[in-house]
Amino acid sequence: MITLKDVLAQEKKTELSHFNLKDVDGLVDSLKKIGKDDFNKVCILIKINQRIVYFHAGDQTTNENNLWIKKKENVVDAFDHSSLFKKIAYQDNPESFYKESGLSPKDYAIVGGGYPIAIENTGVIGSLIVSGLTDTGDHELAYNALLDFKSSIN
Repeated sequence: MITLKDVLAQEKKTELSHFNLKDVDGLVDSLKKIGKDDFNKVCILIKINQRIVYFHAGDQTTNENNLWIKKKENVVDAFDHSSLFKKIAYQDNPESFYKESGLSPKDYAIVGGGYPIAIENTGVIGSLIVSGLTDTGDHELAYNALLDFKSSIN
């Protein structure tokens, strides 16, 4: 099972040398390449500096996926970590996350699929959110697509 230490290592490993509007198409290409047939099963949101710069709704998705996107996005925006990081941190008592943070489960979901986009020596500048697979599948798609994209720009 994946641990907090593993997720932190993944987040560090996917830090990019740069990411801006010119790079969005390259990341989308990586998502399509890594996702293969799953690309049509997911909704994907990419943000830079709180601005939505890309949205994809696969033909096998519903509005429910959009609702999960927003909840996962809120977690990444609030904590600058993946939503899976928070899920693992609170796996023994998920309700304590909401109690301690004062946040609502209506607006925040500590499940996998929300992933920070970070720049080396700068920090988190955006997010990549996936919904439609299992929560760990959503996380893995985001992680592996960012790794693939990173290898294409280095």
